[in-house]
Amino acid sequence: MAGHAMPRQEIFALRQAIARIEGKSVHAARMAAEDQERLESATADAAAPGPERLDAEALLQEALQPGAMTEIRSTRLGEAGAASGFALALALSRPAVSEGRHLVIGDPQVAREAGLPYAPGLGDFGFRPQQFIHALPRRLEDALWLADAALASRAFTTILLEIHGNPRKFGLTESRRLGLKTRATDGLLLLIRHAGEEEASSASLRLKVEPAPAAARRLTDGSMLGGSIGNPVFRVLSEKSRFPASCEFFLEWNPHERRLSPVLASVAAQPFPGRPPHPGALLPAAGDRSAGAQALGHVLAFERAS
Repeated sequence: MAGHAMPRQEIFALRQAIARIEGKSVHAARMAAEDQERLESATADAAAPGPERLDAEALLQEALQPGAMTEIRSTRLGEAGAASGFALALALSRPAVSEGRHLVIGDPQVAREAGLPYAPGLGDFGFRPQQFIHALPRRLEDALWLADAALASRAFTTILLEIHGNPRKFGLTESRRLGLKTRATDGLLLLIRHAGEEEASSASLRLKVEPAPAAARRLTDGSMLGGSIGNPVFRVLSEKSRFPASCEFFLEWNPHERRLSPVLASVAAQPFPGRPPHPGALLPAAGDRSAGAQALGHVLAFERAS
């Protein structure tokens, strides 16, 4: 045990020295060394195959089956980026069809609140310009007609349909019609329900997706760059699947390999040990404000006007 502890201490001291050379303080250098050491050990544990990894791979295979309609749900509109990002990652990770075209049928209300797709960001995410086609119908009826026509044409590898909330015009009947069309054409339809509640649908798989903190960026030698931000990480909870019970996973998207891979919950939940994942207040405190509530004045009885 003593012979194994000495090399680790030397590596830790070397990391601190490198951090000080980079201009960091003694305390910051020690924290950077601790972050890198803990992340390396946790990532090494995640590389070992286990039940969680096997279940996550089976879940992804179920979502990418030809003729499958998968629903991806977010609980609030502020997490629209995570739900859409996970759906795009699923579309790109489909084997043997990574060069196909992908149609995204957007929702106007989601576009007003969360914005439109950003072309340079899509390129960094793994898309090529000729692969991504975006449509923004004004009405839900037009969006459903476009999804049906796109499935019938068989011209798209993946069709992503965005829907805000739980509208009356998209119920179980409309969902069943799209599911049957998807199964008949061997297509892949990803239904992205932003800020929606659980409801009955014909989707074979329903996943609840939330954003998760990213781990540190990995260098070419396999070490972790302390204080950096790595690939996107998603917290995925299966709400409806062929598995008997709900499963929860943390999946990381690698845009270079176009692959979703599971990571340990400890790595995703605490990317920088000892520091909160979202430091600081959401809004700054007002600079010009009173120190406390002002005292109320006396209540007077006014004479009646008439």
